[in-house]
Order: sequence, then structure tokens, then C-alpha cells
Amino acid sequence: MNQVTRTFVLVGLTVVILLAMHFLPTLYIKDVELRRVNVLSDILPEVYRERDAIDVIPSVPMPKMAVHSDTTANVWQVAAAADSVVAPDSVPSRFPVRTSSAILDFSEGAPGGMGHFYHALDNISSLGRPLRIAYYGDSFIEGDVMTCDLREMLQARYGGNGVGWVDCVDKLNGFRRTVKVKSHALSAHEVVEKPFLHSLEGISQRYFGVADGASLSVSSTAYKSHASSWQTATLYMRAQGGMSVVHNGDSVYVSPSQSVQTIVTPSRGKRSVDYRFSSVSGVNHLFGVAMESNGGVILDNFSMRGSAGFTLANIPDQTLADFARLRPYDLIIIHFGLNVASDKAHAANYKAYIRRMQQAIEHLRKAYPEASVLVVSIPDRDQRTDAGIMTMKGVESLVAYQQILAANCHVSFFNLFNAMGGRESMKVLVEKGWANKDYAHLSFRGGRYMAEIIFKALTDS
Repeated sequence: MNQVTRTFVLVGLTVVILLAMHFLPTLYIKDVELRRVNVLSDILPEVYRERDAIDVIPSVPMPKMAVHSDTTANVWQVAAAADSVVAPDSVPSRFPVRTSSAILDFSEGAPGGMGHFYHALDNISSLGRPLRIAYYGDSFIEGDVMTCDLREMLQARYGGNGVGWVDCVDKLNGFRRTVKVKSHALSAHEVVEKPFLHSLEGISQRYFGVADGASLSVSSTAYKSHASSWQTATLYMRAQGGMSVVHNGDSVYVSPSQSVQTIVTPSRGKRSVDYRFSSVSGVNHLFGVAMESNGGVILDNFSMRGSAGFTLANIPDQTLADFARLRPYDLIIIHFGLNVASDKAHAANYKAYIRRMQQAIEHLRKAYPEASVLVVSIPDRDQRTDAGIMTMKGVESLVAYQQILAANCHVSFFNLFNAMGGRESMKVLVEKGWANKDYAHLSFRGGRYMAEIIFKALTDS
């Protein structure tokens, strides 16, 4: 066999082997899907290449004792229209029977459902502290988009002032309109960037290194009336080596500790709080500043661009326990999905994702066992196709899996995808100028619209 013939034979065998490998079942290494072999991928039409992409919506569980306003609706309409009702004899006596027509409660009256939040809301004047909401999300809420309006609506109805949690370094270059942050000699670290040490992270999945001579200034703005004033500012930190801190003129020495520590500064009529750090020795880190009233509602924005959410499981147990003691939450909202949805994902990808998210939710619930937990679905996300702007394949399936996640965790679920209008609803917002032309993120006007939807779901109004 000459050299030319040998070459043709080798090429032919390679093509045959690659074609045969295309028919192998999908392979995975742990939760990572291996790319399917397709030697003809560059010449076959796109529809063929994506035939295995996720487009089947799994059946979703419904809460026990659910009452449906439209029994003929499909599962998506039911998820939006169901009245989540808990049997009275299964509800702890400390919780009144109160429900929402938009939120599905899978707790059957046990802790983790909406009972604790509604009980706190009904008794807000006697709590002796603010009713606090932790709102975890990705870039959909970055810069306090949407959450600033949700906070304002809640504070307007139930009382309260202050913007809540503020990170110590402004990495958004002033994009957040509700607060201004200026810092010097603070190094920022967040979970989606390297290097990052999980052992040092705080409740916002960030930590900020402090150098001698560092400073921090946080001031409110007039963008939202209730967020423009506050009664106390609380700095959260861990001064393992000890340091001196001057805050609004008062000086204090923070002794070395392995626990989360705080410095509380009354506003005294000021709209800002300033910190200067000196005599810094050893390893010291800041976590954030919370500007809030002594009562009413406080909503903390914990956004993390690029996050899928499951890294919440890595916050150290002791750190979470310290925050639960120092900063109790009555409602924890889990709102992720933009970095998970894919038009090429398989069901196994989403199943693996909700397994990891279940670990994250259980981790938070361990520290906050009485708090209500609400999983908010991914909103509509659109993309350009040959047929025009359409909802990304995989979004509706992810919504279904997020509802399954809430059921598995025995917490509550809100179908934001349905509530905002379902398929191609983000396209409508873009056309109104309420969302960006990436068909995934909101403008501030769109944030107000979306906040109204969530506010009505939370308050059933």
C-alpha cells in the first residue's frame, strides 16, 4: 500500500469512527456534560445540531391543599393562579393562616414557608427591630435595580427607612443610585473572582481587606425618599488582628476576634457615615455597612454578577451563625437563573444545578431556621433567532426545575416568568425602553415595573 492510499484509508477510518461516536449516549464527568461528537456540525443546519437541547418542560409539583382558580389551566397558568393555602391544623399556633394568591408555599406550615414572614409583617410594630429581607440575586438586581423600588414600596406601606446593606467598595462606578460609596486602601474580593478565600467571606459573599490609613464613606441619596435617611449605620467586620476605628468623630479600638464584629453609629441627623482605620495589625476584613431604621422594613440587596447562586453553600457556618445572631432575617429571597439558562442545556444540567442549589438553601436555613425562604424564578430571557426575538429555549424548563427546587426544600416559590407575561415578555419591556437590548436586564423603569409585580405577590394586593 503506497503512501497516498494509506493516507486516504486513515482519513476514512477516522471519519467512520467519529460518525460512530456521534451515536454514543451523552457522557458526563460528575455534573459536567461532555460535548457531543458531531463531525458534520459545520455543515448540518442549526436546528439539527440543537435537537438535543432542553425543550421539554418537566411536570411540576403543587403544594398540598392548593386551591386552583382555574382547573383547566396548564401547569404554567396554574403556577401563576394557584391560591397556596396551608391546612389550619398543620400551621404552628404562633402563625396565623395567611396566604398569597401568587406564591406557592411547599412548607405545609412548617418553618421555611411564608408563615414566619407574614407573622412578622402582621406584628411589625412589636418586633423591637426592623423586619429584614435578604434578597440574593445575580446581575438582574445589580445596582439595586428593582430592589430599590421593592424596598421603597414596602417601607411606604409598613414603615422603615434606610437603604440596608452597602458593600465597602463601589465596583459599579456610581451605577447604584440609592447610595454613594467612597473608599481608600480597601481591597475588594468577591466569590466570582480570583483570588478568593471562602473562609474569609461574609454574608454578601464578599470581603474587603483593610490597610493602615484606609477610609470609607457611605452617604445616602435623594433617589428614593425612604432610603435617603436612616437611624443607625452598622459596620460589620472581623478584626482578627485588632485596629482602631474613628466613625463620625467617635474613636473605638476593635479588639482581635475570630467572630463577626460590629460598630454601630447613630445618624444624629447626618446623611452619611465615615470611617478611618489605623493601628491595623494582622488580618482584618470588612464585610459591609447597613444603614437602617430601628423599625419597619429593611431590604438588603445581595447581588452578584455572574453567579448561579450555589456558591451560597460555601459561606462558613460560623460566619452565618454570627450574622444570624447580629442581623436576623425574616425572609430570604433566592433569585438566580440568568447564568444558568441555556438553549443548549440538557435536563441533566438543570437537575445537577438544583441539587447544588438545594445545598445552598439548606445551608442558609441551618443558620436561619425560622426564616421564610422564597425562590423566585428566572424572568423571561429572549434571544435573536431566524424567526425574530423569542424566549430562549431552556428558560421555561429552568422555571419548572426551580419550582421543583422549592418543593424539594419545602420552601415557597414565585413564578416571575409567568407573572411578567410569559414568553417574549422581555421583548415587550425592551420595546418600551424598560429593559436593555441584551433582552436579559432591566432599566430602572423596568425595575419599578418588576418590583410592583413582586410587591403585589408578597402583599397579595
